[in-house]
Amino acid sequence: TEWAKGKSIRDLSGLSPHETINFRDLVNTIAGVCLAPSFENQAPDYPFFSVLITGNNRTQAALDALRAIAGQNRTKQATAVLDALELLDGEKLDPYKSKYSKFILDAVKSKGHGQVVNRSEIIQDDHGLEYMNPGASRLEPEWVVVILAALVYSGDIVLSIPGKKFDATGLAQLAATGMDELVRFKHLEQPKEWNLPALKALFELLGMTPGMAQLVTQGKDEPVQNLQQAVDKVVKRIVMTQQTLREGLSFWGMDLLADTDLASQVSGLDEAKSFFESLQAYSSPGKLKNFRYSAQEVMAIEPAVKALDELDALREFVMDYGPTASWLSTAEAVLPAEHDWVDRMKATRQDVLDALKQADLTKLATQSQGIGAKLQKLKKDYIVAYIGLHTKARLGVNDDKRKAALLNDSRLQTLLKLAGIDLMPRQQLTDFQNRLAGLKSCFALTEQNLDSTPICPHCGFRPSVETSVAAGSQVIDQMDAQLDTMLAVWTSTILGNLEDPITQANMDLLKIDDREPLEAFIQSRELPVPLDSNFVHALKEVLSGLVKVTVTAQELQTALQVTDGPATPAEMKKRFEEYIDQLTRGKDPAKVRIVIE
Repeated sequence: TEWAKGKSIRDLSGLSPHETINFRDLVNTIAGVCLAPSFENQAPDYPFFSVLITGNNRTQAALDALRAIAGQNRTKQATAVLDALELLDGEKLDPYKSKYSKFILDAVKSKGHGQVVNRSEIIQDDHGLEYMNPGASRLEPEWVVVILAALVYSGDIVLSIPGKKFDATGLAQLAATGMDELVRFKHLEQPKEWNLPALKALFELLGMTPGMAQLVTQGKDEPVQNLQQAVDKVVKRIVMTQQTLREGLSFWGMDLLADTDLASQVSGLDEAKSFFESLQAYSSPGKLKNFRYSAQEVMAIEPAVKALDELDALREFVMDYGPTASWLSTAEAVLPAEHDWVDRMKATRQDVLDALKQADLTKLATQSQGIGAKLQKLKKDYIVAYIGLHTKARLGVNDDKRKAALLNDSRLQTLLKLAGIDLMPRQQLTDFQNRLAGLKSCFALTEQNLDSTPICPHCGFRPSVETSVAAGSQVIDQMDAQLDTMLAVWTSTILGNLEDPITQANMDLLKIDDREPLEAFIQSRELPVPLDSNFVHALKEVLSGLVKVTVTAQELQTALQVTDGPATPAEMKKRFEEYIDQLTRGKDPAKVRIVIE
């Protein structure tokens, strides 16, 4: 322990506070302390590692560093190696400040154009062991491979091993290659010259400043990052556009891709997608130094990018105005076909579709404002027209109260009780009730309700289906008057039958308590209010001797209809009498009462 006096074994061996050291590592650490002065004299530039590196773990540590350079997981051990070899500038990989990489770069720069640096010029034999620069840094081949990988990353060299070459685009393959192969590399090559025309064309293609290409040649990372962001956006746009082409792009019932050459751009988009996806590999200045496309190949993608812009413009147009057009199409089916709004909508639709066919798609964004204004005016006009029809067809608050009052009206209650008498035209009352019940009330509709759907969300009013021409309030007035008429007619019918001699004979058979109300009714000509059940029962008994024969208007028309030309009054009278005889056959004509329903 005297040898390690004043030094921390834990720090020297790279142990964490909760770890313990085994005997072998302790011996190695103490040996390192003892031999350090001698080693410093022998290799004054050898790197200092912040973690324990031995002959056993050197290969693994170097492989960790290679994976970190390739953009994979950067472990603590990898960081320690890169830092010791002076390849880090903060967190960023930067080989230019490393004295070790400078040694290699000097060797590369000393060569003429097209010449290579052989392995023997980098690594020499020293008493049977191989090192780089044995008299100074004395780096083992594994560390040399890490430095070479960093220079491949920066685009300064191309590393050649038997059967393979690694440039900046092949770092992942380099990191996956065994260390035994890598340390036996053949030589280093100078990379290609910067393909500046192609890089400028690439930046221009993506709508970026071509001067950024010059910054890339200076090793700047920011233009490359911007380039990759632009590439990612284009790839996503192409994927979305291809999906659109597969699904079709329609607006207001018209296929926007028909009669245009845009649909023919599908194959061009496939090629463009492959091109831009291949650019994702060029994620650093070093990789862009090996850019494999020519300026002409880059510019050949321009038509596809232009088509992409046009398709984007169309898709955005459909996204912006498609919902309104769809709304208007639904509205067209809601209003009656003869409504003037429907005619105006059809004319506007034709104008808009014709304009789209002739539009310059690159300027569609500005031209679409006029189209949008037309659509909005149509929508607003529809809302005004619909609300007007809705107000007319639906009962408001006051009319709804009047409807409720009619349903409970004493006249209706009287008719309902009288409907139990066989002679009464019950169907007439049923039709009245159905019509009254069919009157819909709705007073909650607002313009905002119609903004998302052209149909009232409260009552589902469809003018094309509901054909009533009278306003709700007018219908209530009519039905109120109809109730008076029905009651008067029914009262008259009952009175007429009560005054019949046959019925008079039946009245004499009633008890005096039942007969007196009927006699009072005949005398007053008005039904008692309220109409009690005893009165109705007495009416049924008195009129029970009468036979009801029901005839519909259609049946009567059929019976009187002449099929062989015009009929004389005598012929028509004969047909009518024959029809009546047919109805009353087998019955006492004096007791028959014909009711037309």
